Amino acid sequence: MRGSRLSLLFRAALALVVALLVLAVLRWAPVYAEPPFPVRALPLAGPAVVLAVLVALTARERPSRPLRPFLIALLACSAALVLLVALRPAAGLPAEVSDSSTVVGRLPAGPVEVSGPRLRELPPVRRWTFRWAGPLRVDEAGRYRLWVAGRGRVEVSLDGRPALVAEGDPLKAGAELGLSAGEHPLEVVLHRTGPGPRLRLGWSHGGSDELIPPRRLGARTFRIGWRLTDLLALAVAALAGAVVFIAPWERPRALPAPAPVTRREVVLSLAGHAVLVALMSWPLVLDLAHTGVMDRPDGRLNAWILAWDVHALRHEPMRLFQAPIFHPLPDTLAFSENLVLPAALSAPFQILGGPVLGYNLILLLSMIVSGLGAQLLVRRVSGDRFAAFVAGAMFAVGAHRWIRLAHLHAQVTLFLPFALLAFDRFWAKRTAPRALLVGLMLALQALSSIYLGAVTALALASAVVAGLFAGLRARDLLPLAAGGALAALILWPVARPYMRMRSFYGVEWSVADVATYATTLESYAASGTRLYGPIGQRHLDPERVQDTLFPGLTVVVLGLAGLAVAPPRYRAVAVVGSALAILVSLGPQTPVYRFLHENLVFVRGLRALSRFSLLPVLCLDVLAGIALSGRRHVLAVAALALLLIESTNVPIRYAAYAGPPEWERWLAGRPGAVAVLPLGEGDTQAMLDGTAHFRPLVNGDSGFVPRPYTRTMELLQEPLAEDALRLLRAVGVRDVVARSDEALPLQARFAEERIYAVPAGPAATAVSPGPAAPTLWSADGITLDLGAARPVERIAFEVSEADWVPRPRVSVSIDNRTWTEVEATASLADATLSLMKDPRHGQGEVSFAPQQARYFRLDPRLPARPGPLQAR
Repeated sequence: MRGSRLSLLFRAALALVVALLVLAVLRWAPVYAEPPFPVRALPLAGPAVVLAVLVALTARERPSRPLRPFLIALLACSAALVLLVALRPAAGLPAEVSDSSTVVGRLPAGPVEVSGPRLRELPPVRRWTFRWAGPLRVDEAGRYRLWVAGRGRVEVSLDGRPALVAEGDPLKAGAELGLSAGEHPLEVVLHRTGPGPRLRLGWSHGGSDELIPPRRLGARTFRIGWRLTDLLALAVAALAGAVVFIAPWERPRALPAPAPVTRREVVLSLAGHAVLVALMSWPLVLDLAHTGVMDRPDGRLNAWILAWDVHALRHEPMRLFQAPIFHPLPDTLAFSENLVLPAALSAPFQILGGPVLGYNLILLLSMIVSGLGAQLLVRRVSGDRFAAFVAGAMFAVGAHRWIRLAHLHAQVTLFLPFALLAFDRFWAKRTAPRALLVGLMLALQALSSIYLGAVTALALASAVVAGLFAGLRARDLLPLAAGGALAALILWPVARPYMRMRSFYGVEWSVADVATYATTLESYAASGTRLYGPIGQRHLDPERVQDTLFPGLTVVVLGLAGLAVAPPRYRAVAVVGSALAILVSLGPQTPVYRFLHENLVFVRGLRALSRFSLLPVLCLDVLAGIALSGRRHVLAVAALALLLIESTNVPIRYAAYAGPPEWERWLAGRPGAVAVLPLGEGDTQAMLDGTAHFRPLVNGDSGFVPRPYTRTMELLQEPLAEDALRLLRAVGVRDVVARSDEALPLQARFAEERIYAVPAGPAATAVSPGPAAPTLWSADGITLDLGAARPVERIAFEVSEADWVPRPRVSVSIDNRTWTEVEATASLADATLSLMKDPRHGQGEVSFAPQQARYFRLDPRLPARPGPLQAR
């Protein structure tokens, strides 16, 4: 009885929250309803999901109630509201859009708002000016706070007087005003130089904080229509809440008995997923060998990783991690994902068709196989083949796929569902071979993507934790431990270079670093699809949106419904795994992540925590398939159609890549390393083009940029100075590619690219440490006291991150009273070479003519880390 009352309480609360949520959504365009109380959608979305989970977990058998009348009434009121909005005359203020001199277009009447969706019909200009003018109607006199949010410079005038002037990127400002009831002439002007103009004009009064509704702007029209709009919105919201309360969506029911998965089912399912992947990735399949995401740095980086892996595995497998980028640094592949397993799978295609073909086929294959894995998870507990296929399609082509096309390491989810499938098989029969299979799936996923390996590990850990409360005994953990040991054994050869890299470069992401890349709760409501993307752009604070993680309404609703009817073990893993994944994805905002960051070294190597959102998506997809199981197939067909509509970004923008240019092929087979100038601009393009020769490149790009490379970029500025040539000689660079004129021997010229030779001459030398001297740091400079006068010609220091000073000021003194300035130089080439040999503690050096002195005072601008300096 207590459980039934609890479920009833949760159901009533959910119905109320859903009604308020619907009412909040109906305040948006194009309805613009004004309910009697202010409600906002985003604060209600989270509680609605939590309450739905609680209802599903506490559901009990209950008598059915007539639902059809409520559904008919809901459909009727919704249809009436749609018809009313369609027939209602436009309200609000139109905007005149101009560039610096002429009018280029107009925005239709509406609220004072500019966002991405409203700019699609306008021509691109550099200097935007938007102007709205017309009456603002105030129904109730009082104090109002007028506010603006966006980017650019905005000028707001009321009654012919300036009311608010503000500028910023982002722009957030407000002003308190006293307004009388009636109409007030309003003029708003937005100026924006560059892309992305954005503006929302709103007001706050009496507890309400909202975008100024269009019915309050412009000529007063259709009063009765607006009142009907508000009444119908209330009716739709109330009926939606009633349907949620009455519908038996959470009532437990038996699923169709599982049946064996046949070879025919697997083949047909793979074919079906392939068709959906081809459709949703359109027009990629028209030219897999030359079209893709090569116009994006991450796409080029991952295509290069695949190409290098294949090259190394064929010719130098023991030097896989000694990738030819960031030359001459070691273990440079460990700066990013290694993608070893996807590269091995793509090898035949790369050999036959090049890196773009290999990238595209691995991308599409990952989606197809991932869909099959999710499908088989549903088939473990349900005999409904089509419902399981729809669940697989949700994971294969859902919205999460089309926001990360250039992030191949986030797409290769081939083994994530199969790892959970292996664990479920172990749960059914707890034997060592099945436990070892769990470890093998974890290892294969980690060999495909380090991030997804971490996600898989979290999913399996959640399954173990849930199992401990559901009958998993201590002795059952021993086979699982053996499976974990197998995974560690397989991964050890790949893990060692990352450990070396961490030790050599001192690479760890601090809490502050991770906070920059962690996601937010608002990101879970933001979407990158054509259908939902514009809604998020209008209603979510862009400063709070780090990612677009909303999987779509169909997936969320069906997933929550499936939670009520799923087997207990599926429910436990879905709830525990999703909760932990969301907490981790939020990063330092939660104590869970801070604890993991402090106690697990591996966690400090992960930065893009939004990747963990894939686990809740997979759980929702599988639960959605369970919710559809045993239902009429028309419901599953409708769910699949809605999924495709919600997730589509077709036609997706791709770019053509014809392969390495002629000058890259000219470089093939020559000795030495190559530098493509300017460094830091187009490095991933130089890397991808460099697959024509795989000679060592000074250029490089990755998730982590090493300290020596930042100094190399600072040094190799065009035109190249002698100090830059000293470094190039020291690291074995023989060819320099540039588009500018250099005072170097010209070897070849191809259109804009020129290839120069590095002439013989003196090379840079690493700075050698010397005896430390007492050092005083002050705003006036850095003072060394040697204790007694002695000859000194060099002072060494540990290099900091400050800008280099090639000619620092140096003064010397015998008695600390009389100081003499001496001419000094500091070689950035020597310091950079020192950093290449010791990235954590590399040293620079100030050189001058030998001086007999006790005290030395150095320029306070010297890029030195605090601590004792060394005099020689």
